[in-house]
Amino acid sequence: MAVVSTDPALRRALDGLSLVLVENPTPETGISHSIALGIAAVPAQVDAALIGVADQPHLTASGLRSLVDAFRPGMIVVPRYDDHRGNPVLFDRRFFAALGQLSGDRGGQRLIAAHPEAAIEVALPKTMGIDVDRPEEWPS
Repeated sequence: MAVVSTDPALRRALDGLSLVLVENPTPETGISHSIALGIAAVPAQVDAALIGVADQPHLTASGLRSLVDAFRPGMIVVPRYDDHRGNPVLFDRRFFAALGQLSGDRGGQRLIAAHPEAAIEVALPKTMGIDVDRPEEWPS
């Protein structure tokens, strides 16, 4: 599943991929609104959701697998890139209601901070945590 703005270029970029697109008509309200929209679209039989961003070009399938393999029911799996936590984060279903109530542009960090006993940290290479915010930062 991908939550995208109404920009048609984003839909075109994802054409042909086997995923559900959820449209966020108000991305300016912050990442929390995109999270709420995505969580609302998760099927009832799903036990957990991996919430990530689209600007981590060095994150690999093996890195994602490490997060999924660390999952335990009732927990939150958080990657650690050297000295800091980052994205993507794997949330057990018990946190879905709280994720849907977030506001602003902070995402799930507040939820993780409120439930430190539920956090499982997984060390990933620092390079996997690099995000790209401007076109000139994109790796060639």
